[in-house]
Formats: sequence, structure tokens, C-alpha cells
Amino acid sequence: MKHSLFLLLAAAALLSSCKKDGPIDFPAANYVGFVYTSTNDTAGNGIIALGRASNGTLTELPGSPYPTGAAGDAAEGDFDTQGALRVVGDYLLAVNAGANPTNGSISVFKINRNNGRLTRIDQNPATLALDNMDSRGIRAASLAASTVGGTSWVVVANQHSNPHYEMNPARAVGTVQASALRNLAIFTLNPATGVLQFSRVGPTYDSGQFGGPTTVEFNAAGTKLITSTWGVAHFMTPDADLAVQKPGRLYVYSFAGGTLTQTGLYEEPGVSGNIGISWSPNGQYIYMSNFNLHSSKENNSLTVHDGTTAAKLQNFATGGRNDEGCWTHVSLDRTKLYVASFGENIVSVFDIGPNNRLSQSLNPNFFARGGNLPMGDTKDMYETPGGYLYVLGAFQSHSVTIFKMAANGALTEEAGSPYRIPSSGGKTKEQHAFLGLTGFEK
Repeated sequence: MKHSLFLLLAAAALLSSCKKDGPIDFPAANYVGFVYTSTNDTAGNGIIALGRASNGTLTELPGSPYPTGAAGDAAEGDFDTQGALRVVGDYLLAVNAGANPTNGSISVFKINRNNGRLTRIDQNPATLALDNMDSRGIRAASLAASTVGGTSWVVVANQHSNPHYEMNPARAVGTVQASALRNLAIFTLNPATGVLQFSRVGPTYDSGQFGGPTTVEFNAAGTKLITSTWGVAHFMTPDADLAVQKPGRLYVYSFAGGTLTQTGLYEEPGVSGNIGISWSPNGQYIYMSNFNLHSSKENNSLTVHDGTTAAKLQNFATGGRNDEGCWTHVSLDRTKLYVASFGENIVSVFDIGPNNRLSQSLNPNFFARGGNLPMGDTKDMYETPGGYLYVLGAFQSHSVTIFKMAANGALTEEAGSPYRIPSSGGKTKEQHAFLGLTGFEK
């Protein structure tokens, strides 16, 4: 009896303490949706949670950032990836790119769709610890998810590393290493529990000569998967040296039952740093951004490819010479493609025609992020049904720019933008270098 009474009193004290000192309940009624990014902090990755009001404004939520229980990789500097966070049903999946040279990991959070709160899901209930899922490779960088025939598939791109060259004459930064831990790993997700189950390692990019994967993306039907790779870039120079620069690649795979079969491959000398990839609305084409270009390929910041063979069909310049177009987004109304450029902090817009080929109607067709932001800052994008486009100031400003989207694709930055993330105040780019931007509507 005394033991039971003690436990009851202890529990009551804990409840009282939590009410007094714990996170304040989120004012859910104030928000129409929620937006997430990750700190990528090497000392411990965290998910930044933002409430979104009907007028587009953002507010960081109490309790943010949510610890992932694993390391990010900001200390290694800028490395590129699209799709580092994915909302899959009632779960948020996040890559943990750090802990190198051992394997990275995946964290899964249950989403409270009323208030945006996140609860991390134990990936191995058989142990006492709160476990993440081993990514089966080094530097987990991108996630893709699709439900086919009642099975929820998740593919993880393990980037490994991005050795490159800088300056003129070219100076090597990092070493190209052969490794089977540069790969695509395939999992299933239990929609009832949020637990991932490892299936197999798919394609490996052993040599590293064409870089590690930057982005993976399923088509709408879940029957195809595309992967872009970084190549071996050469930047901080008036022109890339083709003797050391290696092209990035675009791979196209058919997907069935967890098995990937390659159907297409694209590479082109002088076109490196292939990052953002998006499927065209009709699924016939692939839109890809490429940030590191030789002077002879300046009109290849954005390329359009066949969705089976990966053959190049169109190519465009974005805002300026080597403005470093990196991230792609197809608008929710399926009429525009946006490309975010890291180097010049601009977003370019292209028209998606009835045949899903691209064209340019606005002149100029690019829009700068305001706020006196340092060059080399802009990354992922996220659009809401209310016509707001959020653009991540990932690397230096630790902010989110808020654009209002016009019917013709033009962008107008909202008053009070960019929103500076409070929990990242005072952090350097080696401490926080955000990865991923996603969200949902209530």
C-alpha cells in the first residue's frame, strides 16, 4: 500500500511539474497548417516546427526544434539535397546525415495534425533505447515515398560525400572514394505503427566519379524512381576546368515490388551539380536543376528529360551565369515550375505547357529574396494551397522567405519576410545548415 501511494504521489508531482514548466500547449486555432525544416546540427539534429497563419506568416512553435536523436552534418559545410524531409500519411520522415563515417539514419515522427506537435517513433521496440532506423549507407540525404498496392515504400539516398575542386588552379577538397555505402536503400513503412522495415540495398554508386545521389523522387503512380547525382564539381573559379570537373548524372529506374531496374541514364560534360528533380504533371518528363556549369553550358541550369530514357529534350538558363540553380518545384496548379538558385538567392519561374514542355513568358522571369541576405543561402521550397511559396534561407540567414504567388507565376515578397528562425539565432552555418522543407494543411 505504501509503495502504491508513493507511486501515485510521484506521478501527481510529475504531472504538476510538466504543467508548470513543460512546453505550453500550442495555440492550434491560430494556424491553418504547419511547416518543417531540420537544423542538420552535427551536435544533434532537430526538426524546426513552424505554425502557418492564413495570411502566410510563420511562428516557431513551443518545443521546437524536436530532437531527432541523431547527428546532422552541418560541420562539413554546404552539401546539396532535395527531399530530406517527407510527410507520409500521419508521419514525418527525416534524414540524419551525420555520424559519418558510420551509417546515417532515418527518424520517424508521429504528427499531431491539430497542433503540429511531433512524437518520435521507436524504430526498434525490442531495445530499451528510442531507436532510429539505420540508413544502410553514409550521409543519408534524400527520401522518396510511395504507396503501391497497399505497401508504403520508402527509398533513402545515401550520398556518402561530395569531393570537389575549388579555385584556379584547381585545388582538391576531399577525395573521391569507392564505397558501396553510396547507394539507394529500400524500406517499407508500417502505416499503423510508423516503423520502417529494411527491404534491400538497391543501386550502388561505388566509384564516386559521378558523385553521390542528391535527390530521389517517385512518379505519381509509384512505378518509376529518378535519382540525380552531384558529380565532381569545380567552383569558386571563373570557369570550371573540364579536366577535373565530372558531370553529374540522372538515373531513371522502373520500380516494382521493391526492385529498381535502370531504364535511362543522362550525363553531359560541363553539366555538374545536378540536384533538384521533379516529375512533369503528366509523368512523361523530368525537370532537373544543375548548379555547376562550364561556360559552354551556361544555358543548362535547367534541363528537361525523357521520363524513361533520361534523354535531354530542352535546356534553359535561370537568373544569371552560374547563379547555381539547385531546387525545383512544380506548382500545385501544375502550370509553373520554380527553380531556386543558391548562389544569387533568386527564384526563377517557367511555364508548363499543355504538352508539359517548358517555356518562359515573364521577362525577367526571376525574383530575388529580400532582406539583404548573404549570397549562397537559398535552398528548398514549399507551396501552400493559399498561394504562398516558402523559400528556405538554409545556409547563412537561417530564415524562410514568404512569397505570394500570382497567376502568371510572378512572386511578391510579403511584409515581414524573411522570417528568421528564433531557435537558430546566433548559429553559424557550421552549426545549423537546414535540410528539407515540407508541411501540411490542417
